[in-house]
Amino acid sequence: MITQEIKQFAESAGHAFVATSDARGNPHLAAGRDVTVPAPNRLVFEDWFCPMTMQNLQENPKIAVAIVDPATGNGFQFVGRVEKTEETAVLDGFLPGTEPPGLPQVQWRLEIWVESVLSFTAEGHSDRPLG
Repeated sequence: MITQEIKQFAESAGHAFVATSDARGNPHLAAGRDVTVPAPNRLVFEDWFCPMTMQNLQENPKIAVAIVDPATGNGFQFVGRVEKTEETAVLDGFLPGTEPPGLPQVQWRLEIWVESVLSFTAEGHSDRPLG
């Protein structure tokens, strides 16, 4: 369960690290911004996720999201599954000579059902869910 304290931390952090894997378990790490916590078991954010992240989520909806204070290196890991993906913006191409081809062309909204919340730190920790 996401407490009010964890919610405030997550929503004020500004960005998150997003781990996905394909059906064979090959991992991929991405970043997202502007996390919101609309309910005690939900994370939602929108970003221009790369095609690999979205392909992985089609094959395997399991996800881990780490939100960390860059000054301390401490934060939280949210483990769950993506329940809904939604296109919220689409670009019409890219600027040749300015942007390399292959950049994300779709902004996605991810709605995540959080199954557990863990401490995220380089210090000693148990990997047991909080609360």
